[in-house]
This record gives sequence, structure tokens and C-alpha cells, in this order.
Amino acid sequence: MKKIGILVRKEVLDILRDKKTLIIMVAVPVLLYPAIIIGMVLVMSYAMQSQADRVHTAAYSQQYKEEASLFCDVYERNKEELDIQLKFLAVADKEESKDFYDAWIDFSEDEQGIHIKVEYTSTNQNSDYTENALQKLADRYREELLTEQLAERGLTRDFLYPVTYESKDSVTVSESAGMSMGGSIGMMLVVTIMLGAFYPAIDATTGEKERGTLETLLTLPVTNFQMIMSKYIAVSLFACVTAVLSLLSLGGSVLFLLGSALAGSSEEILHFDPLTMAGWIPLLLVVVIVTALLITAFSMCFCVFAKSFKEANNYITPVMFVVMFASMAAMLPSLQLDYKTALIPIVNVSLLMKQVLAQQMNLALTGITIGINFCYSVLIIWILAKMYDSENVLFNDGFQSFQLFEKRSEIKEGTVPGTGDLLLGVVVLFLLIMYLGTAVSVRSPFGGTVVNQLLIFAVPLLAVWYMKSDVKALFSLKAPAPKSVLGGGLLYIGTFLLMLVVSAGLTRIFPESTQNLEQSFEDILKQPFFLILLVTAVMPAIGEELFFRGFLCGSLRHRHGAFWGILLSSLIFGAFHMSLVKLLPTAMLGACFAYIGYASGSIFIGSFLHFLNNFLSMASMEYPSQMERFLPILTKAQLSVGDILIMIFVGILCGVLGILLLKPGVPGRNQKE
Repeated sequence: MKKIGILVRKEVLDILRDKKTLIIMVAVPVLLYPAIIIGMVLVMSYAMQSQADRVHTAAYSQQYKEEASLFCDVYERNKEELDIQLKFLAVADKEESKDFYDAWIDFSEDEQGIHIKVEYTSTNQNSDYTENALQKLADRYREELLTEQLAERGLTRDFLYPVTYESKDSVTVSESAGMSMGGSIGMMLVVTIMLGAFYPAIDATTGEKERGTLETLLTLPVTNFQMIMSKYIAVSLFACVTAVLSLLSLGGSVLFLLGSALAGSSEEILHFDPLTMAGWIPLLLVVVIVTALLITAFSMCFCVFAKSFKEANNYITPVMFVVMFASMAAMLPSLQLDYKTALIPIVNVSLLMKQVLAQQMNLALTGITIGINFCYSVLIIWILAKMYDSENVLFNDGFQSFQLFEKRSEIKEGTVPGTGDLLLGVVVLFLLIMYLGTAVSVRSPFGGTVVNQLLIFAVPLLAVWYMKSDVKALFSLKAPAPKSVLGGGLLYIGTFLLMLVVSAGLTRIFPESTQNLEQSFEDILKQPFFLILLVTAVMPAIGEELFFRGFLCGSLRHRHGAFWGILLSSLIFGAFHMSLVKLLPTAMLGACFAYIGYASGSIFIGSFLHFLNNFLSMASMEYPSQMERFLPILTKAQLSVGDILIMIFVGILCGVLGILLLKPGVPGRNQKE
């Protein structure tokens, strides 16, 4: 801890050398947000007052003087309540006089009554304001005429409304206001924390490389863990200061606004209790600090790949968009903080802020939000520590290694795709699926699936052909040993059972996503079964294995080691299935196939197991009764506690046996030791 303390002081001094950090950390939350929030209110108040003080002109044709005079009389009787200054102008020509009026009124009368038609320009504030006032005036005119006609017939207004309806909203005005602006406040808070973490994170990681001091730092008598923890603590310190200042600044601004509203309204109407909200500040401080820790860890993971400040900014920009997009989720009126959304990082913080401002804070959900974000932070810190243990990550070309942009004639034989090539391949494939695959899926979901599988098959083959890669070594095209086949089968059985347990839990948490997933297979299940197997089992067993376990995992293993190859390729494999319910189970399956390929040195075992997995899934949907007799576990609607415990036990046992049989040691594996 003493060494970490010395390193933390060193990192803090390095960060403080850049005055931009202090400006972002202090000036933005303390000065900018109050100026924006209070300034917007003052500007809106000024705009409303200027409209109330201005005389608005409504013009009409001279031939409607009689009808207009009645309309003007109504205005004179109600102008105190309307709170607008109107001037009625009779003109001879509409077009010639259009610069002298804000709205034009046409009058007509028939057997049904008087018709008033108003022409205005909605993009012109003065014209729009005039139309709103004329609409209210027309309503008053209608009410007066109706009252007179009823009185002539000896009737009251109860004759027109034999049924009355009344509703009362249980939400107070302050709760409604808090819910409306809570999403924006949550987004502003998250974005400020993000800005407070980004620049120190860049300085602590990329800055060391740019100054040429990272190599010297690695020679010190400290472990990599001590070094990365000192950097993380220093950057987190700045991010936490920004977070606390942002919370106090935004909180003060909101209290000022609500206090102003309270001064103009009765406390019974607003039900606003500043002391209650102030009591939540300690919990909110914990929330924003944990959020700062999470964003800091996430930022440093990306900055570690960059070699210059400019490059780091390029890497951090997509991260900024992702964080902003997640924080904007609270602006959706239908999205609330519950036991599902509390599990989503960043989103849960923004939703929590909305609940706080609406005075609906739930302590249990707040605790889950804090715990989940803290766990994610620990996980990302662990990944970051792994990165600092790899010289390939610290000193290689990072994402700059786009060899696909070089001329093919200049590329050497046997070139392994770099990190930039892999990133480009993933992005290109994703965009092709999103545009081309989706365009076909609109007309035929089955045809869209075929197109997607063909794209997944074609992209890696074209990439390795262009780069002159060693196809046999990269894709692990080698006959497996019998022992590896047995070990791979046992590992798959264990992973499959554990995957079913995880899927059962996610199905309960996200029932709507499960229902949407089942609906997506309806069109596919209408096809002949051999076509279903060809598209959903055979093609993925070839194309997806070549792309995810060959092109991605093989290249990452060669450059960054087996751990990163298996981890990153499986996460991307899960993300490509674009389903919240399938993300984790599919990633588990991808990790299983990737490890089998790594340990056995052969892609064929994973390809066969991939085919078998998809075959069982489609068969259970196409022939549920037959599969229930053969494998009842696949067709059960819900798993009992006993089923889950047995599956976990058997899954772990099979998985351990499979790993022992597969243990890396077979010559010819294509990985970076």
C-alpha cells in the first residue's frame, strides 16, 4: 500500500500538470450547469413575458366586419383571463397586408352555425402565440352562444352533459415535474462524470507512452497490479471529485428551480419537501462515486491501446457515444428503474436520478444499482490489470494495424490479421448484416437468415485471402485426436447444461425478449426441415466457426494470447446474436467452442458441436413431442429447483472432466504463449 500511495501521488501530479483537466473537472460542473439550467429558465420566462407584453394582430377581410365585431366583443369581455393583447385589423387585401398581421381569420356561416378559420405560421413564435389565443377566444365565443341558445329554450347546460366524468391524478405536480426533467438531469450528470474521467484516463495511460516514461515505470520495483491500481486510484479521484461537484451543482440548480416554483405555488399543490431530498444526498453521493469508478475503468481499458493523445481521443469518442446513449434511456417516459433495468450499468444511474427528482426513490433498487456498478467496475479493473500484464497490448500498434488498407502485393505471405483488421472486419460484417441482411429480412425472414450466414462465411475468407494468411494455421484446419474429441464433447455437455440454467434465469427476467425471440423463428419453422437444418445448423457450423473461432479467435490468440482470444471472440459472438436473452448463453457457448479449438488445435470439433447444438434447438421447436421423449430437459417450460441443482452439478462435473482431457499440451496449436 505504501508503494501504491507513492505511485498515486506521482500520477496525481502528472495529471495536474494539464490545466485542461482542472477546467473540465471544476468549471463545467460548478459554473456551466447552473448557467445552462437557470439561464434556460430565465430565457423562457423572458420569452413568455415578451409575448404577454407584445400586441398581437389578427387580420380579417372587411366584408366580415359584422362577424368580427361580435368576436371582438367576446375578446373585450374575456381579455383579463386570456392574458394576451390582441388587436383586430380589417384589411382590403390579404396578400398586400400580410406583413402587418400575425394571423388571418376567415368567417363563414351556414345552417350548422358560424365557422372560424385561422391561418398562421407555426414556425413563427408570434404567429403561433396568436393562434393559441384565438383558439381560446373561439372556445369562449362558442360557450357564450351555446349558453344563450339554451336559455332561449329554457334549458341548462346539464341537458348537454347527462353523464359527467371526473379523474384525479395521484401524482403530484412536483413528482410529475421531476419525472419529466429527471431523464435530462441524469444524462447531464453521467456525461459530466464521463468528461471528468476521460482526460485523466488518457493522461495516465497514453500520456505515459507519449512522454516515453512507461518503459521507465515498468522497471521500478513494483508489480503491474500496484502500478495499474495507482493509475486507477488517481484517475478515479479526479472522476469522483467531478461527480460530487456535478451532483451538488445540479442538485443546487434543481432545488433553486423547485424553490422558485414553490414560492409561486402552495406547498399543498407541489408537495415538495427539500429536507427529504437532502436526506438522499449521502446515498446519491455513493451512487455517483461508484459510477465514476465504473466509467474510469471503462475509459482506461480503451485508452491503453492508444499511442498518442490524438489517437486516444479517437478511441474514446465511440465510448462517449455509447455512454451518452445509455444515459439517454431515462428520457423515455415508459422506462423506469426496476429489478431488470437496475442490472444495466449507466442506464440504472440515469433512471435512479429520475426517480429521485420524482420523489420515488427505492432503497432496494438503489442498493442494487450501487452493487451492480461496483461489480462491473471490479470486473473491468481485472481486465485492465490483465492488459497491463501483456506487453503486446502496451507496446504494439494498437488499432492502427490496418493491414487490409495496404496493397496486396506488399503484404507478406502468412500475415496474421492485426487488431485493426479484426475491428474493421467486425464493423464491416455488422454493417452488412444491418443493412443488406435487414433489407432482405423485411420481405423474407428466412431469406435474411440465409444472407446473413453467407456474409459471415464470406467476410473472413476474403480477408485472409487478401492478407495472404496461412489458412490452415489460422483456422486450425487439423484432424483432432480422439482424446480431444471426447474432452470437447464433455466440455460441451457441461457448458450446455449451465447455459440452460442461465437461459432459464434470463427468461424470467426478460420475458418480452424471450417472446420476441420465439416470434423471430416463426417464419423459419414454416420451411421444410432439411432447409431449416441447412440454414440454421450447417451454415452456422461452417461460417460462424470460420469467422468467430478462426478469423477472430485465431488472430487474437496469436497476437494477444489465448485468454484474450477466447474472451473477446466469445463476447462478440454473443453480441452478434442481437438478443438480450441470448447474449450471455451464446457467449458461454462461444467460449466453449473457442477453448476446444485452442486446446485441441482443431476447429472441426467445435464445428460439429455447433451443428449439434443448433440441430437440437431446431428439432425441439419443430418436433416438441418427439424431443420431449428423447431429451425432456429441452422442452420443459420451467425448470424446478431440483432440475437446476442437478444440471449445475452435472454441468460442472462434465466441464471439469472435459478440460482435464483437453488440457493444452497438444503440439501444433496456433496461439501466442
